[in-house]
This record gives sequence, C-alpha cells and structure tokens, in this order.
Amino acid sequence: MAMLALAALAAAGMAAARAGTNLAPPGHGADEAAGAGARVVIAILPYGTSVEQIARVPELAPGVVSAGIGAVPVAQTYLDIGQGNRTNEKLYEGELPRLYVRDGRVPPPLWERTVRRAAGAPADVVPGLLGSTLTDAGVPVAAEVDSGLATLIAVDRDGAARTGDAAACRLGCGPGLSVIRARPGELGDLAGGLAGGDLLVAIASGARAEQELLPAGIAGEGFDGDLTSASTRTDGVVVSTDIAPTVLSRLGVEVPNEMNGSEITSEAERDPAGVAELQQRLENRPSRETVVLLPLGAWLVLSGLAALAWRRRGASVALRLLGLSCAWTPSLLLVTAALDASQAPAALLVGLGAVALAAAADRWVGGYRALALACAVTVAAYAADVIAGSPLTALSVLGPNPGGGVRFFGIGNELEATLTTLTLIGAGAWLATRPRLDRGAAAWFVAIAALAAAAFAPGRFGADVGAAIVLGVGGATAAVIALGLPVRRAILTVIAGGVLALAALFAVDLVAGGAHLSRSVLGAGDATDVLDVLDRRVELMTATFIHPVYPELLAASVVLLALAAWRRDDVLGWFGHAWAARAGFLGALVGILVGTVANDSGSVLLVIGTIYLAACAGFFWGSRDGAARRGSPDQGTAA
Repeated sequence: MAMLALAALAAAGMAAARAGTNLAPPGHGADEAAGAGARVVIAILPYGTSVEQIARVPELAPGVVSAGIGAVPVAQTYLDIGQGNRTNEKLYEGELPRLYVRDGRVPPPLWERTVRRAAGAPADVVPGLLGSTLTDAGVPVAAEVDSGLATLIAVDRDGAARTGDAAACRLGCGPGLSVIRARPGELGDLAGGLAGGDLLVAIASGARAEQELLPAGIAGEGFDGDLTSASTRTDGVVVSTDIAPTVLSRLGVEVPNEMNGSEITSEAERDPAGVAELQQRLENRPSRETVVLLPLGAWLVLSGLAALAWRRRGASVALRLLGLSCAWTPSLLLVTAALDASQAPAALLVGLGAVALAAAADRWVGGYRALALACAVTVAAYAADVIAGSPLTALSVLGPNPGGGVRFFGIGNELEATLTTLTLIGAGAWLATRPRLDRGAAAWFVAIAALAAAAFAPGRFGADVGAAIVLGVGGATAAVIALGLPVRRAILTVIAGGVLALAALFAVDLVAGGAHLSRSVLGAGDATDVLDVLDRRVELMTATFIHPVYPELLAASVVLLALAAWRRDDVLGWFGHAWAARAGFLGALVGILVGTVANDSGSVLLVIGTIYLAACAGFFWGSRDGAARRGSPDQGTAA
C-alpha cells in the first residue's frame, strides 16, 4: 500500500507541476536600472576572519553564509556559489576532483570530470553558470590572478575566467563582476570605492572541518541591517547559492532557471554581536544523542528495573510514564532553546522535567486524557512556533539544524516523524474518552490531521511536504478504520487522502509562495525536472538506509516492527474496546511507513516514528487494567 500511495502522490505532483508552471509568477526579473554600469566585487577573506572583524566597516551588513550541505570541500563551496544551486554530496557520483586554477583556467581533464560529476546528479547543478550567464549578457567577469580556488566563482562553463594582476584588482578588476582576495583591513577601502549601484560581497574562506557557516558582509545600496534571504528566513543567515542571484540582480541580468537561490536582502537593525551569537549557537547546538537519547536510555533502564521489582504493576506504571515522558519531551526542547541551555542542563531538563510532567499528568489527569494532553501541548507549541517563523524550532535539538545547511526554518525530518505521530495518536487518545462519538470520530481524525498539516506542511510555516503526506495518509487511515470501510474502499480512500493533502499543499504554495515544494517541483521547467526531483528524493532515501544516521536504532526499529507485525493481535488487544485510540495508532503507523518511502530521509523518519509508536504502545499496554477508572471509557465496537 505504501508503494501505491507513493506512486499516486508522485503522479499528482507531476500533474500539478505542469499546471503550476503556467500559473506561477515568472522567475527573477532583470533590474536594468540597478545593473546599468554597476560593479560587484566578491572579496574572499582569510580563514578565521570573524563577523566582528567584518562588521568593523560600518557600510557592511553582517551575516553568515551556509557553505554547504554538511561538510564539503572548499572548492565545492565556490562551485556552488557559481552554480547558484547545490545538492547533497551523497547524490554526486564520486568525490570532487582535487581542483586547482592555473592561468585563469581549471585544467581541462579536471574540469571535464567536474562537469560529468555534476551532470550525473539528480539536480540542476551547472558548474560555471554564473560566469557564463554574465558573459553571455555582455557583462565582464574577472578574477584576481592569485585568488586561488575562489576563481571557481568566476569561471564560465568551460572552466576559464579572465584574470588581472593584484595591483589592477586592488579595488576590483573593473566593471562587472570581480573576484579578489582581501584582508579585513582592506574592506574599508573596498567599501569606500563603491558608487551608485555597486556591491561589495565579503566572505571568509572556510576549511572543510569548520566551514558550516562562513562570516560575511555586504555593502551597497539597500544593505543597512543584517543579511537574510527567502532561502533561510533567518536574520543574519544566507545560503551560498543566494550569492549568484544577488550578483545577477544587481548587474541587471536575468537569473537562469537552474539557479534556486534567492536574492539576499537586509532586514532589521544592524546587529553584528547578535549575528556572531547566532553563529555560535548554530555551530555548537547540543547533541541529540546527549539531550534526547541519553534520557530515553535512562528511562528504559528504570522501566526495566521497575518491572523487575514490582512485576506487572511496576511495569504498567513505568510504561505509562515512559510514553507520557516521550510525548512531553519535544515541548521541553522548545524550552531549552528559549533558555539557550547548554548540553548538560538541557539533558537534565529533559530527563527530569519530562518525567515530572508525565507523573503529574498521570496523577491529576489520568489515562488516555493524560496522553491526549501531552500530545496536544507538544503539537500546538510547535504549530504556534512555526507559524511565528520558527524562532525556537530552528534552535531546538530536534529542529531543522540550520548549521548543517539542509533546512533553515520549519520542521525537519525528526520533528516530522515526531509531530505527525503525536497528532494522530493524541487525537485517537482524546476521541477514546468520548464514548458516544461513534462514526463522528472519522470527521475528527480528518479535521485534526488537516489542522496539523496546515501548520507543518505549507512553505510559509512548517515547510514540510512529508508532513502533508504522512498526515493525509495517516488521517485517512484512522478515518476508514473508524468508519469500518471494506478493505478495497479503505485502500482507495487512504491513497486519496494522501493525494488530496498533497494537492491542497500545491494550491496553498501556488498562492502563498515561499515553499520548498514550489521551488523544487512547482518551479520545475518541465516533467524532466519533476522526475529529477523525485529521483533525487529516492536516491537520498535509499542512501539513508545504506548509510543510516542511527544504524543501531534502525536495526532495533526493524526488529520492533517485525515483532509487532508477528504479534499484531496481541498489540491491538492492548486497546481493548477503545477503538478510536487503536484507529489513531494504526493511522500513525501507516503514515510513518508511507512517509518513510516518500521522504528523502526515510530511515530517520522510520527510526523516530518507531520510537514514538513503541513508547505510545507501551503506554496503552500499561493503561489496559482499570482503563475506565483512569479516563478511558469503554467505547464498544467501531461501526
């Protein structure tokens, strides 16, 4: 069923993409007025240059540049700047050759290998695109002869660029685009030499081990605050692929469709100290292993000890608290982000705080209502935050990890698995406390899933396409179980749920814009581009199983799912007559399985989803005895 759903979703995506290309507004337009006679100088600063050093020149708007997706070679960063596009290193066939520039040219054999490597990736990465686009438009492009690998920014699609000596390029190599080397002390003269629509882009050089975020600054008309772009929606942070569209726009040249970066702008007040602090926070975020997995391991050990000491009664209490603790944990991670807690305090807050909240909810709310409350608080907290622009989600330990360069706002894959699972299980737990709801539960499942998708899926908020798929499929699964539909109709309804959710997301993104989906699929030039997007996602999904992020947890997840399938009657028996809770649980399970196939981080989704499914299953096992007393009334049988 997962593969059928994925095929249907892909077909809907391609159809909507064809329609979307006719409805979407045109791409970046050329600003002829700004481009007339303008100069753009890209100055590469020495490794180790800080935001504070760059910001000593008051004309420079400070920020940091995401250098790549994960750790990439310096040469790849410069290629990405010139491409105006980038992709995950795992999608390239082989490693980047050891490039060097001699007499303004990359040796042809090395350049040919670089071009073939890019052509084999399922993405529109075109080395030398910036240089060729400017040259074709009649705009001069040059690089200082001693600029080293930075010349890769300026080379054309043949791997060559015009060069000038250091003296001639001291303040830029002439009209058009110049790429030069500079020291921080020279930035004042470079900024002082700007006139009219000229632009200075200063970027610190990186090193593979430490180049996730590169200090940068831009001087020129319109740059008075901190750097930002539509790619990041974060004040102080831009992406390497944003530089080429910014250069082209300033020089009055249309941005080619192969570039997917956004024009850099300047927002808010100039705050170098705030940018430097943000860089520090993003580069030194507490590890997930310590803050999340360590407390989880401790809870599992304590649950085992409780079962040994007090047998069934101890196990029941321990597993209820374990499930509730897991449901409360994500909301506490928002608290640690708000407090800017370091690793040890964050781990303690999660490890002790989640258990305290779980115990209080179990004692004062009780039963399924306690689980519904924990799920509702967590999901609502993240929904409110992403609607507000993800100020805390982006810094959360389970958040999108802007420092890694993959995602800068909304929810990441870990939160997708967490929040979609808690949405459906929480809805089922709440509906299980309403004994006379009967078939009306189906409408509630659909409505709750739709509300969550409205927060987590659109590009303006959570920007997670996978959330629409998981919630669409999962909500439909829970609804058909509540309605008691025959198998054939149930399967068709579940597939339709996913397709409708994705179609609704396409419509929202066409109207509101600013979406990962619209930029990758709706913005595709033709069906081939759409297939490239799907191919890229499948390759990435497969790679996450070949080289998993959590190999031990992936193996454990597969074992748990296999055991659950083998003993499915026993597992389903843990819900007793609370069929709404069972429907929500099964909806979450099906949603996670389909989402695993459809997501480019499939193994991550499977691991996190399985952890939450297992924790909640333990809660339901621990709630079997005396369920009515604890707020889980007998619902009878599903219609």
